[in-house]
Amino acid sequence: MTTLNLLTMDALPVGEYVVEPHGRRFVITAILGRTPTGRTYRAQDARTGTPFYLHESLVPPGLSGVMSLANLAANTELPYVAPLLPPFGMPWFDGVVRYFVAERIPPDRMSEAETAAQSKKEWERWVEQLLVGLHELHRRGVAFGFDARTVALHIAISRSGVASWQLLGGLQLLHQAPEAEFTDVGALAAFAANTKLLEAPSHIRHTLQSAAQGMARLRAAELVERLIGNKVADSRSGTLRIELGAATSVGMREHNEDNFCAVEFPTDHCWSHPPVLIGVADGMGGVDAGEVASAVAIAQLQQRTRAHLATVKGAGDLNEWVNQVVREINAAVVEEGQRLGTPIGSTLAFALIVEGVAFYASVGDSRIYLWSAQRNNGAPMRLVRDHSLVQSMVDAGLLRDEERYHHPERNKLVRSLGDLRSGYSDEHPPLPLQPGDWLVICSDGLWEAVHDAQLAEVLAHAPNAQVACERLVDLANSNDAEDNITVVIARVY
Repeated sequence: MTTLNLLTMDALPVGEYVVEPHGRRFVITAILGRTPTGRTYRAQDARTGTPFYLHESLVPPGLSGVMSLANLAANTELPYVAPLLPPFGMPWFDGVVRYFVAERIPPDRMSEAETAAQSKKEWERWVEQLLVGLHELHRRGVAFGFDARTVALHIAISRSGVASWQLLGGLQLLHQAPEAEFTDVGALAAFAANTKLLEAPSHIRHTLQSAAQGMARLRAAELVERLIGNKVADSRSGTLRIELGAATSVGMREHNEDNFCAVEFPTDHCWSHPPVLIGVADGMGGVDAGEVASAVAIAQLQQRTRAHLATVKGAGDLNEWVNQVVREINAAVVEEGQRLGTPIGSTLAFALIVEGVAFYASVGDSRIYLWSAQRNNGAPMRLVRDHSLVQSMVDAGLLRDEERYHHPERNKLVRSLGDLRSGYSDEHPPLPLQPGDWLVICSDGLWEAVHDAQLAEVLAHAPNAQVACERLVDLANSNDAEDNITVVIARVY
């Protein structure tokens, strides 16, 4: 058998069509360049005109990094990372298959001249966003492995002021190139240190210069904590305001096993604005006293948050604390089940907003979304991963995301409160919020009945958080939601 090399094959010509299995047609508009294992085109959706990058290889390993990321995140878009569509192959002449991953291009990008003219404050915010995005890539097992000379090519900044990583075709698998994680951080730090951040506060300058010069081997998560954590702890002049809303319905069930909270804690000398806590717990169907488990989870969450906020001197430790408190709440749920003599279980998803930054955690399949008309082309961003059997099948490529809603085992969880072995959250980076952001937390009764496009439509036209919650619950009921329905929202303005 002859081994084909992409570099010996002609590039697809401008005007050629690439058709993915579900019928989307891309038309090539430019040939951008190639790597040792692949090639990248600029293309657009032939029907809508939406711009894309198309990353191509003749063998799947040539796109191993971006394919791995696309399989994990094509239907759960990562913050500050260009959205990807699922990988696909297209038969070509003589039995050759060309493999592709499509990457959506922000339609409203600033030019290099426009970004260079922005203020120091804008550059600080962009670097924070890029660090969060880099951490999201690394924790999913992929990295660029670039250097300071090429890092700028992979950065796109929209006119709404959001920075994101782009041109993802050359991503490497971290287990094959473990040093790429540190290379990425050093390259971004060197790039940032040569911008207006040279005028930034001393703790930002020092941290970036240490990473850029190789004096500190830092992971993206560590830089996120150092830079964003310090900014949060030192901030006293923020102007963000938060409006809360909440709604719940029994749906088609006889009893409502969901519980929720949407509370504002009194401010003290440590905070310039009252901290806000929103959360949803969904008592597990099929387990006795599910409503007890969810009630314990929410009560424990509020009590422990109030106690922690009364003692903490800054926001720097909150990201670690939200994961710790999930384990403590899980232990309390297990203890209550033992006291009752019956197993009880629940999901839990919550966010603690302190000084304009959200610290969040989840276990089970209750979801946290971020939506803004200015972010992600107006599409909701799912911030947490479902801990369910169906999500595992989607991640493994055994099931398409849209098939989850009708799968017979869609309600089976692989992680939940009530089990000492599995009652813990994934780690998530702190999320800086901005005016126009809506943070939405809901039980599966809502997201199974109200899909992302409908969620965005409701939020785009709702006058406030409470009305949005009520409309979403009404819509879920009209869509024949089979489960209890609960949603809480924090709207930032």
